[in-house]
Amino acid sequence: MAEIKKLIIAVEGTGAMGPFWRTILSDYLEKIVRFIDSLYIFSLSHLFYAACLVQRSGWTRNVDTFLQWLSAIPFSGGGFNDAAIAEGLSEALMMFPISPSGIECQRHCILVAASNPYPLPTPVYRPQLQNLERGENIEAETENHLSDAETLAKSFAQCSVSLSIICPKQLPKLRAIYNAGKRNQRTTDPPVDSAKNPHFLVLISENFMEARAALSRPGVTNLASNQSPVKMDIASVNLVTGAPPTSIPSGF
Repeated sequence: MAEIKKLIIAVEGTGAMGPFWRTILSDYLEKIVRFIDSLYIFSLSHLFYAACLVQRSGWTRNVDTFLQWLSAIPFSGGGFNDAAIAEGLSEALMMFPISPSGIECQRHCILVAASNPYPLPTPVYRPQLQNLERGENIEAETENHLSDAETLAKSFAQCSVSLSIICPKQLPKLRAIYNAGKRNQRTTDPPVDSAKNPHFLVLISENFMEARAALSRPGVTNLASNQSPVKMDIASVNLVTGAPPTSIPSGF
């Protein structure tokens, strides 16, 4: 059986991200998504500036549909305050079910944010952690726990989910979140070409080899300017294979 590969992109939906979104989408996300093969399925977690305002799309194997979801994200509210990054990371983790025994699955998450995380611990959910070699539960957490974004990022390594970060600013707190999510703290990440956007913070996990390869290739065609946006279905987490999802509310 072929290995299953899943990618979730968690995006800050505040006004702070709006001016940078087209650049991030064309220079980074589209290159990554178009490079990886059809064994991937994609989903989107859309995080806002206040707690409990996290929305998610369904899953899809259709690259064009996924890119249309990304291009249709509305950015408003929040100003330049702290963002609900811990809640968005928690939602992404909860969308990655632990694979049944005998089925291989790569899990990758890209956090795209332009703001610092809310500094205080907030109530978030974390999935059950398993000893994958022995098949035993080593931790069962079915209730929400107080956690900040950096502490929550450590669960990514424990759940074998790679965590990458793209930020249009050099924010040390986001770098700290990335470092906390690394499986091997001693490894040095190969640099990502930043000549085009020198002020961006682009940290791609060493375990997300497809993303690293994509960002080392020449540019790909950007989304067509006249492409009709497809809004996200925030209610369903089922695989999206047919008609595009319905719209999400843009208000807060």
